[in-house]
Amino acid sequence: MQQYLTDNLYILETENYGEQLLAKNIKKIFAEFKVSEKISAGDRVLMKVNLLMGKDPSRAVSTHPAVIRAVAGEIKSLGARPVLADSPGGPFNRTALKLAYSKSGYTADAEQGLYELNYNTESFYDKLEAGQRGKSFELCSYLKDADFIINLPKLKTHGLTLYTGAVKNLFGVVPGTVKAEYHFKMPKVRDFCQLLLDIAELAAPDLTIMDAVTGMEGDGPSSGSPRDFELMLATGDIFELDLLVSWLLRGDLSYLKDPLPEAIISRFNHPGGLSAYEQYRKENFFKEEIPDWLTERFKEVSLPDIDRTANLLDKKLPDFLNRFVTRLLRPRPIFTLKCIGCGICEENCPPQVITIEQRQARAELKGCIRCFCCQELCPHEAVEIEKPLLGRLFF
Repeated sequence: MQQYLTDNLYILETENYGEQLLAKNIKKIFAEFKVSEKISAGDRVLMKVNLLMGKDPSRAVSTHPAVIRAVAGEIKSLGARPVLADSPGGPFNRTALKLAYSKSGYTADAEQGLYELNYNTESFYDKLEAGQRGKSFELCSYLKDADFIINLPKLKTHGLTLYTGAVKNLFGVVPGTVKAEYHFKMPKVRDFCQLLLDIAELAAPDLTIMDAVTGMEGDGPSSGSPRDFELMLATGDIFELDLLVSWLLRGDLSYLKDPLPEAIISRFNHPGGLSAYEQYRKENFFKEEIPDWLTERFKEVSLPDIDRTANLLDKKLPDFLNRFVTRLLRPRPIFTLKCIGCGICEENCPPQVITIEQRQARAELKGCIRCFCCQELCPHEAVEIEKPLLGRLFF
């Protein structure tokens, strides 16, 4: 079994979700990051999974139950209490959580006593004086109840940010429909990515373990296709991990133009920045040191046609002109014949521009902020992202 190790990253070849293999690799990760020295008997250990929506594990939408079992088992071996939690899209209540847990394959293991499921839907406000897109944020109470936090994202592509990983998974500590409010307040993708970094700083996971045994390519984070990367990635530095995966997905330095890497790099140069990355990484980050066996896992990966026009236009144009050009150049959601008018997109649309008419969703594109929450949360994969002709010609 091959592995890759730096000061902050530990990547293990993991061919499948076999119980013994996962247990062995999780034990190695815990040892490498000295978790036994940081967790005491009786501690409440939060397992922050990616629970976007209730989907069968084979769809590669949520963190695989086998990974949760392995992590929980190692936590319990230290005498601590593993608690699985997230706030998926839509209402944050016991009924919605119960359904999402069940569909994602978590309920049976919890009933066997392998870990607890969080049903606390209360929230609190936490301050971040150095926040760049806010100074106070509403967060789920399960976060402050934890003694140790393990972030468990799924490696998936994403139509807004190219990729959803360690940082983006922590947006799930924002309760339910409050996420839609934050999307609406931050319609520009560069602002939204800085918001993600603010929330990530507040969440401050102690350890991140990414499920990339089977991830997602194409129209992620919910409508793409499963892809076997056959990897487990672990880190104490979520920003370094996301930069690495962004680089691997692109295969070259063009990843620097994507919104999340750009946000991370601009943030660490800020006086109140989150991390102390060396200046040279602007140009040379992960250029020579990555082994071939790792880059091979990302060859010819199918990537979404993300809205890079948004980053460019947001920087170059005043707001009034930006709104006009947006309608001509930027991608837009299209509702296909798969739509049955279930109303989930209508309920979760941040600017509230979607209506259901004759069992078909329709969007008033003039008010659309291009957050693509409709595509992300559609249980029927009925939303496609269409790029206008001018957008295809110029970008």
